[in-house]
Amino acid sequence: MIFNKIVPVLVILILAFSVFSQSVRKRERSEVFVLATLHQYHSETKYYSFETLSHIIEKLRPEILAVELTPADLLSRREQKTKQEYQKSIFPLIDKHKFETVPLEPAEPTFSEIISLIRDAEKNLREKSPEKAAAFSLYVETLYDYLFKSWNSPLAVNSAQTDVLFEIKHNYQNAVYDENQTRGWESWNTHFLDKILEAANNNPGKRIVVTVGAEHAFWLRKKLRGNKSVSLLEAEAYLR
Repeated sequence: MIFNKIVPVLVILILAFSVFSQSVRKRERSEVFVLATLHQYHSETKYYSFETLSHIIEKLRPEILAVELTPADLLSRREQKTKQEYQKSIFPLIDKHKFETVPLEPAEPTFSEIISLIRDAEKNLREKSPEKAAAFSLYVETLYDYLFKSWNSPLAVNSAQTDVLFEIKHNYQNAVYDENQTRGWESWNTHFLDKILEAANNNPGKRIVVTVGAEHAFWLRKKLRGNKSVSLLEAEAYLR
C-alpha cells in the first residue's frame, strides 16, 4: 500500500523536475563572442594569420558560428575575394566540427538595396564635394596605417581602443556623407544584430561566435553589451 502511494508521488516529482529544467534552459542567456577579422589581411599579419584565426575559433568552442556571408554564399561556399578567411579558415572548421552556422548578411533584394544606399552616398560626395572625399580618404588611409603598425595581437585588433577608433571613424564618416550613408551603415549592422539575437533566442544557453570585419565589431559589441537577452563575452578575457 505504501509503495503504491509512493510511486505516483515520485512520478509527479520527476515530471515537475523535467518541466523545471526545461524552463530554466529556456531562460538561460546565450553567450555571444564577437570576433573581429581582417579579411584578406590575415595573410599579411603574422600575429593574426588564418591559422591563428582558426585556432582562436576552436579555442572559443562555439556551438553556433554567425558568419559575414549571405545565405547563398554560405550555402554554395563561394570563394570570397575580400573575406578570404572563409575559404582559408572558417569553411574548413565548419566541415571539421560540424558547427551550426547562421548567415548574417541579407539576401536579395535587401542586400543590393542597402549597398546602393552606401554607394550612392559615396558617389554624391565625390561629385559634389571632391575635397571632402579626398580628405576623408586620407584620414582612412592614415588610420589604417596607424592600426596596422600598432596592432601586435588578435587581442589588439579586438581591443576597446580599436573599437573607440572605429567608432570615431564612423561618426566622422556619417557626418561627411549624406544621410544615405548613415541609413545604409545602420541597416547593414542592424541586420547582423537581428540575426544574432534570433539565433540566441532559438538556441538558449548556447555559445555563438560571430565573425565579422573589424569595423563592424565595435557596433555589434556596443549593442550586445546593452542587451539583457544575451551575455556578451569580452575579448580581454578570452584572447590573452
